[in-house]
Amino acid sequence: MKTTLLLISLLCLAGCAGNEASPASPGGWDADPRPLGKTLVYECLGTDFVARVGPGEMAIWLDDRYLVLSRLRDTRTISYQEADVIYEQRGAKVTLRAGGQTFPDCQQAPTRAPWEDARRRMVDFRAVGNEPGWHLEIQNGRQLLYVGDYGMQRVMTPDPGVTSEAGNAVYHAVTESSELRVEIADRECVDTMKGESFPQSVSLVVNGRALDGCGMYLDHPWE
Repeated sequence: MKTTLLLISLLCLAGCAGNEASPASPGGWDADPRPLGKTLVYECLGTDFVARVGPGEMAIWLDDRYLVLSRLRDTRTISYQEADVIYEQRGAKVTLRAGGQTFPDCQQAPTRAPWEDARRRMVDFRAVGNEPGWHLEIQNGRQLLYVGDYGMQRVMTPDPGVTSEAGNAVYHAVTESSELRVEIADRECVDTMKGESFPQSVSLVVNGRALDGCGMYLDHPWE
């Protein structure tokens, strides 16, 4: 049972059950309203955590550990527990209890969720851009994935390996149907739509179309 959600979280790509609502819970308890298989980031007073919801269970990544919590049969709240870690939701109010401490007022941070989802899918570098919206994911030794025009265009290539040009990291992939060139500079970049700051600036050429955006390298501290 406790391996089910881990498989979902690591094997499903973005969009896998991402818009599927949780089914009605057995025994008369309230259904968890959050979508199944979607990565969520919570910012609480005193801590942050990442979660994914599955049927009857929820995975949580804390600063020092990963746990799969089981749904508690409590009709008054939406609650999950494993050992000393308890997630409790009453209406819109979410509280996390862990290690003998209580962390109240947990709020979702939707802008962080795509980055944490990519991290847990072992993506090594992610970038975003606007007008039209696009994102890029690099998995070293595996593949490059470009998703553009707000999801209408997808270009996936094998990882061609990284080279260095003028101190910048460059990936240049050519397939029978597509050409993708990525140049990553260690230069601060500010997202033109959201005002967020990123440590890397990114230039793309996708089938002859030039794009600019911002990105960051992602670590995997649980490895």
